[in-house]
Amino acid sequence: MLTRFCLLLALLTSPVIGGEVALVFEQTVADAPFRLGSVYPGARPGSFYRPELLRYYISKITIHHDGSKKTHLPDLYLLVDVRELGRYNLGDLDVGSVDSLTFHIGVDPARNHLDPATYPDWHPLALKVPSMHWGWAGGYRYVTYEGASGTSPTNLAAMFQIHTVDTTLYTRVAFKASSTRTSFGVEIPVRADYGRLFDDIDVSFGVVLHGNTDEAVTLMKNIGTRVFSAGSTTSVKSDESSRSTVWPNPASAVVRFSVGTIEAHVTDLSGSTVLSTTCDPSAPLMSIGRLSSGTYGVLLRRQDGSTTYETLVITR
Repeated sequence: MLTRFCLLLALLTSPVIGGEVALVFEQTVADAPFRLGSVYPGARPGSFYRPELLRYYISKITIHHDGSKKTHLPDLYLLVDVRELGRYNLGDLDVGSVDSLTFHIGVDPARNHLDPATYPDWHPLALKVPSMHWGWAGGYRYVTYEGASGTSPTNLAAMFQIHTVDTTLYTRVAFKASSTRTSFGVEIPVRADYGRLFDDIDVSFGVVLHGNTDEAVTLMKNIGTRVFSAGSTTSVKSDESSRSTVWPNPASAVVRFSVGTIEAHVTDLSGSTVLSTTCDPSAPLMSIGRLSSGTYGVLLRRQDGSTTYETLVITR
């Protein structure tokens, strides 16, 4: 009896781990939010650029956690697109307190030259629009970065287009990290300072490069050593202090959000987006009538660039 009691006590007092683990990207330029369509100063004084597309592959993820434990994800690929939510589900994993992260930018040599048509449409390595593949010989585009550039914020007459290609540019990234537990599982905040991508690169008079030389090499060095670091906090919040940003909750037909909300994205428990809308920031609301009863996540994007992650219960 005493042995059973001690075992039960140990189970009750041990930290609970396991469940969904997600990377949550804080996309910045220095301390400001990174947004496609905004104009930023370049590396050279008197240079400016306006990003219009940024996508890249992450592969071979290793989570270092709970002391000396390591969780390897050798078959997981992420296609990070800054137009999307910035939250990427890694799966149901036995991960508690995260110490650091290791991953690679690009597609590993073993799969870089395989046929993308063999993957289902939902897979990150399947054919994409716009394309993330450079043909059989070149393989995947590890990073696709495009936009306009020039010598003043109002004179962006040039074009930059850098597509990094070739297994010689497969780049390792490693940094200290942390984690927080939410109602959906464990979130690992990752700060991505995309302003550092153009360190030592002058695009003010334009550059078009598809390959593994010159600016492509510099950009991959930057993304490997200067862009990523631990997020100071998760960019999406699920603590009780923010519950008033979605109401009523539970809801059945329509939900309202706090003033200043410009986008709302509803995800199911698998992390798939099931409903999205843009909002009038002065009176933001969303119709949820077509969704089934159940528990969902809601990611809200605000005018100031911040995001909030809530749990929404739909009942009928």
